[in-house]
Amino acid sequence: MLNSAPKQPGKYHQGLFTPKNKDKVIKLNSQGGLYYRSGLEQKMMVYLDNNTKIVNWGAEHLRIAYTNTEWVSENQEYKTSEHTYYPDFYYELKRDDGTISKVVAEVKPYSETIEPKLVQNPTAKQLKNFEYALKMYNKNLSKWTYMIEYCQRKGFEFIIITEKVLGGR
Repeated sequence: MLNSAPKQPGKYHQGLFTPKNKDKVIKLNSQGGLYYRSGLEQKMMVYLDNNTKIVNWGAEHLRIAYTNTEWVSENQEYKTSEHTYYPDFYYELKRDDGTISKVVAEVKPYSETIEPKLVQNPTAKQLKNFEYALKMYNKNLSKWTYMIEYCQRKGFEFIIITEKVLGGR
């Protein structure tokens, strides 16, 4: 992805963020900014741009290969497939003691970070929504497992940021 333009303009809160502190951004796109794909990502960009402890930062510029395993109910078997994960943000944070922490951050709604629960006697729509939520949750777990291993090898921190940290949705 490498911070490409949103593919479904107008469907979500998406747009071009133009930072005030461009010298802190690792790589700007050809429009002189970075694309965000949600209101939460936009809030994170504002935070990174304005925080004086952030030395530099970038959006979707790391590439992490990972394998996703999912259950295919039609075939009654597991299927594995290779993918590339572009975590939302990478930034370097200057700590109070002068050390620099390298951080990879994924920004997600809290609801996508917890295992979905199926209600009793679900309607067809509730069942379909549950299946989709479960599929996305498992995909996120696969990505995050690979991301944690990658960060451990590189000496980076990996964090997941939700609206509970950024406020709002």
